[in-house]
Amino acid sequence: MTSSEPAGSGLLARNEEIAHFYRENARELWAIFYSMCSDPERAHDAVQEAFARLYDHHGEPVRDLRAWLLRVGQNWLRDVARRKSSSCSLLPGLDEFTGAAVDPRQSAELHERQLQIRAALAELNEDDRKVLVMKYSMDWSAAQIGTVMNSSAAAIDMRLSRARRRLAEILVEQGYQHEEF
Repeated sequence: MTSSEPAGSGLLARNEEIAHFYRENARELWAIFYSMCSDPERAHDAVQEAFARLYDHHGEPVRDLRAWLLRVGQNWLRDVARRKSSSCSLLPGLDEFTGAAVDPRQSAELHERQLQIRAALAELNEDDRKVLVMKYSMDWSAAQIGTVMNSSAAAIDMRLSRARRRLAEILVEQGYQHEEF
């Protein structure tokens, strides 16, 4: 900052850059976080937490802003899941208290299926994973996805088709039967 710049103008410029980056990338970050936790509110909180920590960050300059925000949001999600897991184990009768009827076998099977699908999604390339998450988790149209990914709706439809096929192939390799998905 030079002596002719008003005090705090560097901070103002930095905050404007962060706000611009937020407008351009928050939706995509949300989709990635949502694919990790399957909870729209928690994914939103992860985005907000990552950007709040960026505003408060005064250490080394961040070279790759997107990667830094992803790492911070992913770490925050892991911390929340860890805290939730430990607090639920302290309350063994919580399902009875809330009135939820949970079949342990069905719950275990569902959890196992979710883990296998997440593992299969992790094997896909990033663009295939993003397009599947936006389509099936967020229920976006090909046109909406195309806007985010700078592509035409027809190209997104083709990518969706190929990504579904790749995901199915991975699931079959993992032992899923075709009628299961």
